[in-house]
Amino acid sequence: MSVKTFEEQKMFAPFLGEPLSHIVGQDPLGLLNTGGKTFDLLLPGLNNVTDRIRYYSFYCWFFHSYAKHVGIATKKDQFDHLRRAEFILSLLAAKNGVQGIGGITKALELYDDSITSFDLTIGTGEKQTKKDGTYWKNPRGIFGQNYVSSLKQLFLIADQDEKSECFIRTKFEDGEKVSGYQLATAFEENLGSEVANLFIEVMKKGIVSQEDLVVFSEPFYMLKIPLGTNEHQLIWQLITGNDEPKQEKVTLFRKRTIQLLLETIKLSDQQFFGYTLTFDAYHAKGKIEEKYDETFSLWYFYQLEQFWHMSCTGSLSVFLKILNDKSKGNWIDEEILLDEIVTEIINFFLNGNYISKDQTFKDLKIIDLEEEEIVEKVRKSNNNVEKLCFNILLIKKLIFNNENEIPQLFIRTNIYKLNSNSSFISSVASLLNSEDLSLNDFVKYFLKKYVIIRHQWVSLKKMNDTQSTEKFIRENGFIRFIDDVDYAYSSPRLNTLIDFMNELQLLNGDRNDLSATGINLFNSL
Repeated sequence: MSVKTFEEQKMFAPFLGEPLSHIVGQDPLGLLNTGGKTFDLLLPGLNNVTDRIRYYSFYCWFFHSYAKHVGIATKKDQFDHLRRAEFILSLLAAKNGVQGIGGITKALELYDDSITSFDLTIGTGEKQTKKDGTYWKNPRGIFGQNYVSSLKQLFLIADQDEKSECFIRTKFEDGEKVSGYQLATAFEENLGSEVANLFIEVMKKGIVSQEDLVVFSEPFYMLKIPLGTNEHQLIWQLITGNDEPKQEKVTLFRKRTIQLLLETIKLSDQQFFGYTLTFDAYHAKGKIEEKYDETFSLWYFYQLEQFWHMSCTGSLSVFLKILNDKSKGNWIDEEILLDEIVTEIINFFLNGNYISKDQTFKDLKIIDLEEEEIVEKVRKSNNNVEKLCFNILLIKKLIFNNENEIPQLFIRTNIYKLNSNSSFISSVASLLNSEDLSLNDFVKYFLKKYVIIRHQWVSLKKMNDTQSTEKFIRENGFIRFIDDVDYAYSSPRLNTLIDFMNELQLLNGDRNDLSATGINLFNSL
C-alpha cells in the first residue's frame, strides 16, 4: 500500500488490548533498504561484522578437522567444539594483547599469566542453557552470528543435511573456484601438522595450557595471512573470483570494487576511509573517463540514496526534537505545529538570502557546498531550524545535481531489482512536480509526506502484537511525542574490505599507500 493510499483509507476505531511497548527500531523511514541491497550485490560474501578474513580459512579448517577427528554429527557436539576452538583464539588474543578478536572481553576476564591451564568450558558455557556471561552469547558462536551466511554464499561450507543443523566444508574440482577443502588444507599447511594436531587435541579435551598458547600464538595469528603461501593465494583468488560461486552466471562486482578501491588508494596521498570510494563515485556520476562503469555507477546510486536518507531521516530527528520541546509531553495540534516550523524555516531562508519573499522551491538558492559537506554542517549545528533548512537545501542540491542521471539510474537499478518506491530516484518526479509550489507550501508538503506520514506508514508495517517503533502518535489532528531517533550513514562494507586488504598485507599500515604485494596484485587485476 502506498503512503497516499494509506492516508486515504485509514479509519479511526477504538483499540482494545494490552498497550504496546515502544522500542528503538532501526531505519524509521525505511530508506536504507536500497543501500543494503546495493552492497549485497556489490560485495557478496562479506558484511559489517566479518572483519577478519583469516577466519574464513579457520572455519573451513575447523569443519574439515571436526569431520576427520571428532565426527559426531550432532548440532550440540559440533558447536561445543566450535565454541572451544573460537575461545582458544580469544585467549591467544588476551595473552598477546591483540585487539579486534571476538570474545576478547571474556578472555581478558579469565586470562592470567600465573594460571598454568584454562578450562575452555568456563569461557564457552557448555553446561549453561543460555550463553549469557560467556565469551559469545550466540550459542552458535562468532561463526553462527557473523560468518555463516558469508561462508555459505562463497560456497566454502554447506549444510551437512536437512535435519542435523551441522555444517561441512565443501569439496569440488573447479580451477576457477575455491573450495572449503582447498582453504582448509592450505590453512593447515601454514599451521604445520604438529600444531594442527595439538590444537585438535586441546579442543577435544577442553583444557589449554600456557605452553599450548605459546605454541599456537604465531600459527594462529588471525590478523595477517602469511605472504607467499597457498592460503594467501587462495583467499585472493576467492575474493577476486565469481561473486556467487554456486551460481552459473559469472558476475565480478566484488573484484571490480577491489580494483577501484586499490586504485583510489594508489592515486591518492590521503588516508582512505569507508566513504572515499562512494563519494568519488557520486561526484563522478558513476563515470570513469566520461564512460559509465557498471560497478562505479552502482556505488554512485548507493551514495545518492545515502544522501536522501540523511536529509529525510535527519529532518525526522529534528522534527521530533521540536515536537518534544513544544508539546512538553502533551498532545499538540499538528497543523499549528507545522505552520510554526515552516514560518521559522522561511524566515531563516529570507534572512540568509537563500530566497526572496513569495518565491517557490524552484527559486531556492543552490548552495556552494558539496553534499557531504551539507550533511556535516547539519551534524555540527545546534540549531534545529538551521538543521531543517540545510536538509531542505540538501534535497535541492540532490535534484539539481542528479536530475539528468535519473533515467539511466532507473534502467541500471531495475536490472538488479535495487530500487524501491521510497528511494530518491522514485521520489524525484514528485519533488519536481512540486517545484512550483511556494516555498512555504513545499516545505509543509515535504515534512508531511516524506517525514511524518512516511514514518507512520513504516512503523505500522513493522508493528506486531506487542511492540511498536513509532516515534509519535497522531490522532484527530493532534500529535504526541514518543521518542527521538538516531541516524547516520549506513556502512557500505568498504571498511571491512579495507580490513581484508590489510590482513592480506596489500596496504601499508596508514591506509594511504599500497605495499609491494598490493601493487603486484593490483596490477594482476
